[in-house]
Order: sequence, then C-alpha cells, then structure tokens
Amino acid sequence: MQEGNPHLRLLACFAHPDDEAFPVGGTLATYAAKGVQVRLICATLGEEGEIRQPDSATRETLPQVRLKELRGSCQSLGIGQPIVLGYRDSGMDGDSANAHPSAFVQADAEEVVAFIEEQMLSFQPQVVVTFGPDGLYGHPDHIAIHLHTTSAFHRARSSPLFREQTTSDNDPGCLSKLFYSVRPKGFRTLMTMKLREAGIDAPMPPPERLDDGVDPELIHVEMDVSDMIEQKIASQLSHRTQQSPQRPYHKLPREVACDILGQEHFTQAYPEPAPGVGIPQDMFEGLWSTAPSRP
Repeated sequence: MQEGNPHLRLLACFAHPDDEAFPVGGTLATYAAKGVQVRLICATLGEEGEIRQPDSATRETLPQVRLKELRGSCQSLGIGQPIVLGYRDSGMDGDSANAHPSAFVQADAEEVVAFIEEQMLSFQPQVVVTFGPDGLYGHPDHIAIHLHTTSAFHRARSSPLFREQTTSDNDPGCLSKLFYSVRPKGFRTLMTMKLREAGIDAPMPPPERLDDGVDPELIHVEMDVSDMIEQKIASQLSHRTQQSPQRPYHKLPREVACDILGQEHFTQAYPEPAPGVGIPQDMFEGLWSTAPSRP
C-alpha cells in the first residue's frame, strides 16, 4: 500500500526492457510502495536480446513483445508506464549491431542528453538512478545510458531553470542525488552457488564473467528489498523472452529467494560520500521531509 510521499520523485534511466527488473526492481518497487513517484526511461526495445523461451517471440516480433513485457514489469513494480526513447539495441561489444545507424551507441549524444535533461528539469526528481561506468558487465548500451544520464544530471544542475527551481517554492531537493546500480565482485558465482544449494542445477558463469562487479568499498547503498521480493520476481517473470529455464527464481522458497535476490547495491556518484561513512539503507535519506508537495 502506498504510504503517500508524492513530493518525492525518482528517475530511473536504463537501456533495455528488463534492466528495471533484474538489478533494481526491488528498489523501484520499495519506493513506489512508499508513495514515491517513479519514472522510467528505457533507451531501446532490446532488439538484440536472446529469446530464451522459444515460443515467446520471433526475431521479427521481439521488439513489440519486449515492449509489452516492459509494460507488464512496470505494472508489477507499481510504477508508471515507461518512456521509451526508440533507439535500437546495439548488442554486445563487437557485434555487427553496433554499427546499425539506429543503434543506441550511434545516437547523437547531444540529442540523448538534452532529452534526459529536459525530463529531469520537468519531473524534478530528488534521486536519479542509472548504470555505473562498467554497465554491470560491459554492455555498450548500459555504458552509453550511464554516460548520457550522468552528463544530463550535471548539466541540469548547472542550468538556469534548475537554479530558478531551487530558489523558488519548488522542491529544494531536486536532483539531490545520483546513484549507479552496481553488483559486488563475484556476484555471479555467489548467486550460482546459492541456487545449487537450493537444489537447482544452475550453470557456472563463463570465465570472462567471473570478475563482473565492483569492489565492496565502492558500494555506498545496500538496499534490503526482501519485503518486495514477490513484486521483483513478478517483474522478472514479465520478461518471458529473457527468462532462463536454468534459473527459476519463482520456484524457490521465499527465504531462499530473499537470500539470492533480496539485496540491491548502488554507488552514490553525487554527492560523493565522505570516506568512512556507513552504508545507508535509504536513497532518500535526509530528503523525506525537505520537499513540499506540488500544488
């Protein structure tokens, strides 16, 4: 049930359908349940994604199927319908899709940054979330949305409109914090081992994926999303084309699912935390009572 904090807003900027579900779904659902307004920007429709359930789509139908999956995921998380930018999935680094003229990595940076900046200045979120510099595992589109969102955030904070907003009766907390979604180094191996302990014969990650993730000292926020585990799993299940039969999280006992999926990790990119500051459990720490409701 929403607790009612309509003066608080979170803008999430990601690259593909399912980016809102797997790394940050619990966080988005947590804040939506508290009444925070959550807006999602998705750059592409994941045209180059795998089709892991053979009867779920064809190459021709995949974009529209994934759009439908994205909308279902947002509904499961309790957030508004997504803003889709309409670029094309660039595929993994080195794929021929990188060179497609509509690929997100080929997009005019000024065009993307200007659109995201406009969204920031009109929506006035206190918190912005996107991928970190590594894009979780090096996906070119993840890195691109990281760069564009970061540029838009700092440019928006420098704009005359931002200065006008922060000196008027509007929300003084606008664009207060920028977070990057990250995962701790070795997370793939740890997740696989926990699945195996639960009786699921999950495959080990390939050697090139073993070091995915960041060092623990770079993690500034560790969100406990156990209370939203059902919503997070429902969001993931919405993305049927991307569901691996080898990782049936929805079949796990709740306590095991919480152990595997119940924590989400973030680096606070702005403002940079002071050394030695403890890990908070709340992105909106210090903001709950600072921003008045809009008329």
